[in-house]
Amino acid sequence: MTTSYKLEAAAQKKIEKSMQRAEEMQAAAKAEAEALAKKEASDARIAAKQAIIDAGGVVPNPTPVVQAKPEPVVEEKAKPKKVAKATPKKAAAKKPAAKKKGRPAGTKNKK
Repeated sequence: MTTSYKLEAAAQKKIEKSMQRAEEMQAAAKAEAEALAKKEASDARIAAKQAIIDAGGVVPNPTPVVQAKPEPVVEEKAKPKKVAKATPKKAAAKKPAAKKKGRPAGTKNKK
């Protein structure tokens, strides 16, 4: 048996899911409408150029419309420069050689 709060949570989840699906359907419809409008505009441009070509004219090379993007304003922060100090390096202390483990070289497994 399930308790009432679990039933309410499941009902709330269903409502949220249906709202999410509706939003996704709206977004998909909007994207499809935009794509269709873009295709129609492209087809219109192509038809106009084809009409000029069929008439025997030369299609002028139009300059592409470029939307100017606003340049982001970058504020430079004053960074303190690091001054390299000339410090003499100490000679590294030599570590003693590590002891070798295992059987000595040149010996064979004798039994």
